[in-house]
Amino acid sequence: MRPATLEALFEMLAEHPDALLIAGGTDLMVEVNQRYRRAPALVSLDALAELRGIHSSPSEWRLGAACTLTEIEHALYPSDAAPALLAQLWPLFSSRLIRNRATLGGNLATASPIGDSSPVLLALDARVRLISRAGERSLPLDQFFVGYRKTALAPGEIIAEVCIPKPLPRFQRFYKVSKRRLDDISTVAAAFCLSLDARGVVETLRAAFGGVAATPLRATQAEARAHGLPWNTATQRLVADALDNLGTPLNDPRGSAAYRKAMIVSLFEQFCIETAAALEGTQL
Repeated sequence: MRPATLEALFEMLAEHPDALLIAGGTDLMVEVNQRYRRAPALVSLDALAELRGIHSSPSEWRLGAACTLTEIEHALYPSDAAPALLAQLWPLFSSRLIRNRATLGGNLATASPIGDSSPVLLALDARVRLISRAGERSLPLDQFFVGYRKTALAPGEIIAEVCIPKPLPRFQRFYKVSKRRLDDISTVAAAFCLSLDARGVVETLRAAFGGVAATPLRATQAEARAHGLPWNTATQRLVADALDNLGTPLNDPRGSAAYRKAMIVSLFEQFCIETAAALEGTQL
């Protein structure tokens, strides 16, 4: 089924509560081909104009959940006002062929702990706008993932938009550790955002990770340790100590739990090195 209006979509979901929603379908094809999964009904979202807008306002970016990653990339860049984290993400997100089909909403709704967009959007303090026949609500992304491959979506509810607040942080970095640099799923992914005041004191620090727990994680306790402190080696060590206890990494063919745990702190240290280089010679 391929509804062209939201009303038609909600009618279909009421008639087929077990239907599987698809947009790009990239994750579904893996399930079909490798795990022989079959759904009782499939409902495509790609004809819904309400899910395909890309808008910018003084307070936020609003990205339609059914927009493909390529559409978002072309709409946002090379704008200097667009999130740098997304520009860093695109070249490492599978291949161009996949990005031509994959959608931002689909990548979030699958709730994979190694989904590449999740740490990026968590670090950007994004929210998701959810809609259903009953109305709509806005939910911080760090409350959206509730368990392994489970989300806070209620029955009959879909992601309409991903909203990224402005102003954007000054320093933004995305790192992906994988067996191959390109066209591979991550062993560990990390995204960091940092804003400093004129004295070099931390106004906001955001750190998010994939591949280290059953869900993508925001390191809120580690972030809190830096707030209001100068961005220096002592503050960075406080954050690193908090990160050392983050997550519940597991062993799998892509990496051991010990390796993943080490990567959490190692990637943060890389971020510290890069921010120090960017700040060198800068009058704060």
